[in-house]
Amino acid sequence: MGNNVDTPTILIIIGITGDLSKRKLLPALGEMAVAGVLPKQFKIIGITRQQAVTLDILLTGVIHSEQIRKQIALFSMSLTDARDYARLDVYLREIAGGVLGGTPQRLWYLSVPPKTAWPIIKQLNVSGLAKVPRTKLLLEKPFGVDRESAQELVTHIENSFAPEQVYRIDHYLAKETVQNIVVFRHDNPLFERTWNHDAIERIDILAGETIGIEGRAAFYEQTGALRDIVQSHLLQLAALTLMTLPEEGGWQRIPEARYALLHSLEVDPDHVHRGQYIGYRDEVYNPTSMVETFVSLTLFSNDPRWRDVPITLTTGKALAQKKTEIVVTYRRNGTQDANILTLRLQPNEGIELCFLAKRPGYDRKIERVPLAFTYADHFGALPDAYEHVLLDAVRGDHTLFVSSEEVLESWRIIDATRKAFESHPDTLTLYPHGATPEQVLELEQRVLCDKFNFSP
Repeated sequence: MGNNVDTPTILIIIGITGDLSKRKLLPALGEMAVAGVLPKQFKIIGITRQQAVTLDILLTGVIHSEQIRKQIALFSMSLTDARDYARLDVYLREIAGGVLGGTPQRLWYLSVPPKTAWPIIKQLNVSGLAKVPRTKLLLEKPFGVDRESAQELVTHIENSFAPEQVYRIDHYLAKETVQNIVVFRHDNPLFERTWNHDAIERIDILAGETIGIEGRAAFYEQTGALRDIVQSHLLQLAALTLMTLPEEGGWQRIPEARYALLHSLEVDPDHVHRGQYIGYRDEVYNPTSMVETFVSLTLFSNDPRWRDVPITLTTGKALAQKKTEIVVTYRRNGTQDANILTLRLQPNEGIELCFLAKRPGYDRKIERVPLAFTYADHFGALPDAYEHVLLDAVRGDHTLFVSSEEVLESWRIIDATRKAFESHPDTLTLYPHGATPEQVLELEQRVLCDKFNFSP
């Protein structure tokens, strides 16, 4: 696999007329063209089942579309007809020999639902397209619905593609602020030396949204907050926050480090909580739905570095604030308040450290004050995560992509959490729009107290 950004490249987007392509992939490619980071010999082939689609229709409203218009060609085909894959093979060979003048790498980006992806992968294998030298496969989540189905999918994919050909995308990993977790931990001696259970009391990772399911009833009834956000995004953030950084190999070995950390995590079955915002059942037309829109669970690692440090992951919809952040609470010094470090991933991306200082005046009063840094003030606009995804796939860099081992470990943790939920099937806290995570948990406590007739 080539790792040079100047490698001649054909990017084949299956599902180019879909929502992801229009909102993310095409704008990202336009931004990359403006920044001058696309390969000099680069072609985008958009696969569509709609013969009436034109470039004008496709690129309407896409930022910087003129920068990539000449590099895009559309190819109409059926995704289930073997003869069309043979036609596509001939077409790609013509482009390789003519426009690009050689043997370019081929990136197959499956911008389609998972149920559609697997038959396509099979067709790529049967047609021989998967075996063409320098071929790569890019896949969007979700990767299964539990560990068993994830293992089945891994097996199916590996029957067609070698592991080094596969790039599983979790766009959270490609966010600038997420990548900076590694740099912040590793390259600042103050934090690198205190990144352990001796100094840190607890770690809380939160992804909250103010909106509800926004018309995604069918998707959410099948998925829920645990599978949608915790399985991929929050567990990956936990892995990056807690993993032991590789001494050799640098960034290239980070997927191994993330996997090792995930492997060390166990769910505390006494601290798993779920809730559902009031009104959700009306939105999904299911008056008995037990699908969670809020989840909070606590994990512990058997890594000696993190002995007895609770790691809490919380996500929810219809909450008081939209924010994603990692909060590191340091151990107290006697009776003083704790120092708190917040890595803010969105919005107002930045880092804040709360420390204690003497308040001006004649009395010796101590007050908690923030020391803050924001990306916008210092660096300006941040590249979109999909720009990193596409560029690293061209380079052949797997750092920001999820390995099959990580997928299986994350599902192990999710399955254990679901098992804990199933042992208490009637515990689903109903909470109002605009609640904070703390209020949701407080509501749960009140319900339990009323149910079992004891005081909190």
